Amino acid sequence: MDTLNIILYFLARVVARVGLFFCHPVFLVYGRKNIPEGRAVICSNHSGLADPVWLSIGLRQKRRFCIMAKESLLEMPVLKYLFRWLRMIGVRRGEGDVQAVKVAMRALKSGDKLLIFPEGTRIRNGARVEAKTGAVMLAARTDSPILPIFLTWKRRLWSPMRMIIGEPYRVGSERPNAEELRRLTDEMMDKIFALGERE
Repeated sequence: MDTLNIILYFLARVVARVGLFFCHPVFLVYGRKNIPEGRAVICSNHSGLADPVWLSIGLRQKRRFCIMAKESLLEMPVLKYLFRWLRMIGVRRGEGDVQAVKVAMRALKSGDKLLIFPEGTRIRNGARVEAKTGAVMLAARTDSPILPIFLTWKRRLWSPMRMIIGEPYRVGSERPNAEELRRLTDEMMDKIFALGERE
């Protein structure tokens, strides 16, 4: 079954790239050598609906990584089965979703990668918002490296897409307090946006 899932995941990425080709024919990926083996918290800026797809294509992982997303996606008719197969973890926005955190921590502790958009929603035009601290908390609690990634936010039809993968790093504190979480999260977002300073 695992081999079948690997093949299906590869084919899904191929089909997705063909579909996205007609919007962005050029997709440039830098820094694949920085992708760590084993578990990691993948953190990226978020400005487009297809960002999880671009990340799946660009990272070229054999195994499906988990994706934290709003719970309403897992309630959509028909598509919910696809999203569950893609290992999405539904999160209830605006409240501390303890169950989602537990599922995410189990995934990381079992060696999986976890994708989180710390901004919590799509942010257009390069604006900066106060990011959520959950990604740093999960990385700290599971001693997982954070993999910062920048995705192009200036998206015009047929314009090139760029994905820049930074160097993984650890936050160095198992149970940071609220003040430390805020500081570490701001530092993480600085790292992400520094990757795209040439945009």
